[in-house]
Amino acid sequence: MGTPPWRRTLLQLLACLPAASIAFSAEPAPAAPSRTARFDAVLQEVIGPASMDMSYEAYEADLQQLRALLPAGDRAREIQFRSVYCTSERWTDPRQGLAYSDDAQRRARAAGDLASQARAQFCRIGYVQTLEGTRKALVEADRMVAMLANSQQHQLYGEALVQRGGLLSQLGEQAKALLDYQRARASYRAAGINDEVDALMLEMAIAYRRIGDWAQAERYFTRSVDQRQNEQDWGRVITDLVQLGYLYDESGRPRQAKASFERAIAVAREHGELLSEANARVGLATAQVTLGEHDAALATLEQARAGFAAKESRASADMLLLLAGQALAGKGAHREAMAKYAQAQPLIEQDGNQRYLALLYAAKAASEEALGQATQALADYKRYTTLQTSLQGKMRLEQSQLLEYEYEIRRREFENHRLRTEAAAQQSQVNALERVRRWQTLALLLGVLLVAVLGALALRQRKRTRHLRTLAMTDPLTDVASRRAIEKIAERALAEAAQLQAPVSVLLLDLDHFKTINDRYGHAAGDEVLRATTQAWQAQLRGRDRLGRIGGEEFAVVCMDANREQALAIAGRLLAATRSLELPGIDPALHVRTSIGVAEAHPGDNRATLFARADAALYRAKQQGRDRVEE
Repeated sequence: MGTPPWRRTLLQLLACLPAASIAFSAEPAPAAPSRTARFDAVLQEVIGPASMDMSYEAYEADLQQLRALLPAGDRAREIQFRSVYCTSERWTDPRQGLAYSDDAQRRARAAGDLASQARAQFCRIGYVQTLEGTRKALVEADRMVAMLANSQQHQLYGEALVQRGGLLSQLGEQAKALLDYQRARASYRAAGINDEVDALMLEMAIAYRRIGDWAQAERYFTRSVDQRQNEQDWGRVITDLVQLGYLYDESGRPRQAKASFERAIAVAREHGELLSEANARVGLATAQVTLGEHDAALATLEQARAGFAAKESRASADMLLLLAGQALAGKGAHREAMAKYAQAQPLIEQDGNQRYLALLYAAKAASEEALGQATQALADYKRYTTLQTSLQGKMRLEQSQLLEYEYEIRRREFENHRLRTEAAAQQSQVNALERVRRWQTLALLLGVLLVAVLGALALRQRKRTRHLRTLAMTDPLTDVASRRAIEKIAERALAEAAQLQAPVSVLLLDLDHFKTINDRYGHAAGDEVLRATTQAWQAQLRGRDRLGRIGGEEFAVVCMDANREQALAIAGRLLAATRSLELPGIDPALHVRTSIGVAEAHPGDNRATLFARADAALYRAKQQGRDRVEE
């Protein structure tokens, strides 16, 4: 996948390690008086902020320079050196690399050097993933995060969160991964790193791709390709092109995927990136299988296998086998395909990638059916269906959680920006006050006293005004927003959505046959139905969704950051909650039902046009039998 920054790509590089070992002498060279300072300067490059966006070649060169500069007999610096040297490309045997990392960690722990202990744990995570799979590596990443959580090592803590986020993303936990990335960003800020770390931005884009937010991920990768070409960072160009290829394939654009992978291969060949070329060929074979180019896919896979072998790498072994099986099955060679699937299955199960496992079950079921093995085909198809249903449900949950996280993050960023602005303004005022002459002090104090008195009066008035406003903006029966309030909420939501280019939707709800309830049980019972229904609805809404009463039995919900599909999902929950409502205090046989109209805001919409479309959808729901959702 090219040569992106070392911190981000260590797991990918370690996954490519062959069974060969290295032989080198760890004996330090004799120290000269100037070596200590030079060693410290290079070490700072290796562990400082610049290292996170450093190319792997530059990082490896610094490691070898550190090894040459290591002062003889300097135990503290030797511990620091070992904690970073475990990431060197010279470690071609993952078991030897793991043993070296564990030894470095033991030395750091004995010396009480937390930072070196954590860096050695970073190495351990990569080697464990290579040897035992991603799920075992995630356990090690949790330990690294816990190790640094209460320390002052803000940059290293951020890198640990990015490391764990990458593993979570590989395992399909995209919302958790993105939350780790946002925490990492905050930790970098605490370390004084105010610019966006490109390695972190890339990981976030990959997570958005995996969660199905293809538009956002595509914008990042496309911009990054152009920027990296201008910088002649060919390793990152290849990485971005391959990511674009997978994005196109996953979003149903296989021909664009094929073109992107072919472009990545061309760049890799031009710049001698043999391992990156092999990785890109795996992606190309994926697109070729999708397009039905089975012979071409088999030839591409053979080229990829040869590339990995030339670099003594065991990377993508599971995908090479799975794709080869799919290509053979496409040619009708189902027995040969089943042999490939049998080899791929233990590798996929060890790594823990549920998406790949679902693909394997589906492919096996198709070949078993073609071979007349109906029982086995049915069993594997059931496994596929169960796993795919779980993955789809998890994806919907991930997307919902992601919206929650993003809203909270934006709210906090806005609040932090406001506090920083206020602090800057206050500091400016303090600086101005310090420059006034002493004879103005008395006047200033009198002014402050006057302001304090006026402020106290204003605060008192503000509290009274706020109380009155609250009464005016709240429906007294149901305690939800009043008509005036929900209309203002909708207007603010539309303005914010236009500014942030985010979706917003509105739901209009009307209780079915509510007049019958009033006529049969009385208005007091009708009021109780309204209160119980709104409470049930509130329990189903997300934290930022706002419910308001328009009048009578009509209500509206403003759904921030919700597109059409998400708004329909929310409406479905409200419909189910209404159907489940029980009112034994009025009548055990009483069933409350509601009709719901859904509308997503379009560019240029105002509150009136948006509510009008939702009202039209509500009317259709009423016309088509009530107790339903229409859009």
